[in-house]
Formats: sequence, C-alpha cells, structure tokens
Amino acid sequence: MSNKKTIITEDTISLFLDDNTEVECDILAIFPMAEQFYIALMPQSPVDGYEECEYFLYRYQSDGDHVELTDIESDAEWEAAEDKFEELLDEEEFNQMDK
Repeated sequence: MSNKKTIITEDTISLFLDDNTEVECDILAIFPMAEQFYIALMPQSPVDGYEECEYFLYRYQSDGDHVELTDIESDAEWEAAEDKFEELLDEEEFNQMDK
C-alpha cells in the first residue's frame, strides 16, 4: 500500500492511498533501526483487503515541516522492522506491569 499524501496531527495521520481512499490511522510508534526510521500505524476503521487490528509499517522521514512515508520493499527489511516494533510493544507491556 503506497500513499499519495500524508497529514499528521498530534497522534494521528491521514493516508491518502493510490485510489484516493483516505485512511485515518493512530500513530503507534516511530522508531529507529539501522540508520532508518520507521512508523507503525493502526487504521481507526477497517480497510478493505486488510484484517481488523492489522497495523501498517512504513519507512519514515521528516525534516520537521514535511513527512515522507515510503513502502518497505524487501521481505528482510519488513521482518526486521516488524521484529523491532514487536520488541517495543513487549517492552511497553512489561513497563505497564510495573505500575
């Protein structure tokens, strides 16, 4: 899924897909890995062709004024980014147990 345009507000982002479908997503995390940043997004409503609670991962780049999301092209990069994101989720869950 590639996007034409993105709009970020506090904790959400609007993706405009190739077919001009707008998908409002919650930003779950922005995280670095191997000199590249990634963003994990959760659609706020179901998206055709995707399972409920399926999150999206993109490469993330920002200069403070403009944000660019690009598709992760290789399976190896996708798996590495997914592993890193799931590791962050596990750490967050563990930290919540301490409270």
